[in-house]
Amino acid sequence: MKKLYPVKKKLSLKENLQIILPLMYGDFMRFKQDVVTKPLAKNTLHRMRIKGKPLRYAMEIGEITFGEEFSKCFNEVKDAVELMGDIHDADVMIPDLTSYLKEIRLFNKTIPIFKDRISTKSLRKMIKDLKIERRKKYEELCTILNSWEHSNFRRKLLNSMDVKPVDEFKTAGGI
Repeated sequence: MKKLYPVKKKLSLKENLQIILPLMYGDFMRFKQDVVTKPLAKNTLHRMRIKGKPLRYAMEIGEITFGEEFSKCFNEVKDAVELMGDIHDADVMIPDLTSYLKEIRLFNKTIPIFKDRISTKSLRKMIKDLKIERRKKYEELCTILNSWEHSNFRRKLLNSMDVKPVDEFKTAGGI
C-alpha cells in the first residue's frame, strides 16, 4: 500500500514540500541500517529504492522552488537512487544468467563430443564481472548512506529548504 503524505490545499507548493520532504526522507532512510549491514538483503534494498523514487521526484519538483543548496541535495539523492537501480539490475540479472548457465551445462551433458559443446567461458566471466561490479556499487552506496548520517544530511536538506533563493532577475541588473 502506498503511503499518503499530508498535502494541504491552502498551502503553496513550497510550504507543502517543506512538510512532505522530511517525511519522505525519513521513510527512505529507515531502511539504511539493514541495507548497510546486510549486503545480500536484496528485498530491503529494493524497498529502500522504492521509497527513494518519490523522494527524488518530489525533490525534482522542488529544485525550482528552492535554491542552489537544495539542488546539491537533490543531486546527491538522485545519484544514490540511480546507484540503487544499478545494484537492483545486477541483482535481477545474476540469477537469470546463472540459470542460463545451468541450462547450457545440462545441454552440454547430452553432447558426447567435447568439440561440439557450447562454451560457457564468456558467460561465466560475465557473471563474475557482474558480481564484482555489484559489490563495488554496493560499497559505494554504503559509503554514501554512511556519509549522509555523519554529515547530518537531513539537517542540510531542511536548511536548504529554509534558504530563500536569490532572484536571478534582480541580480542580473533588472529592477
